[in-house]
Amino acid sequence: MQTKDYSREDLDYHQSENNYTLSIPKKFLSAKDVKVMKKDPDGSFSDANVEIRDEENSILIITTVPIDIRLEVLDEA
Repeated sequence: MQTKDYSREDLDYHQSENNYTLSIPKKFLSAKDVKVMKKDPDGSFSDANVEIRDEENSILIITTVPIDIRLEVLDEA
């Protein structure tokens, strides 16, 4: 499994929808290949309450609050 961390500053705020998004280039991924974790105040990670959309060229992560994110890319079995 591979991980990549994103800070809340990496998120784009959309005032009209009142949400934050992070767009990840798809390349060889699909939404089912990723797991999104949020960074807790103690530095650990837990499941993030986000929406994951499979777009044409990217995976879009949508959250209602700005959070630090860890993206876990699941290895193929």
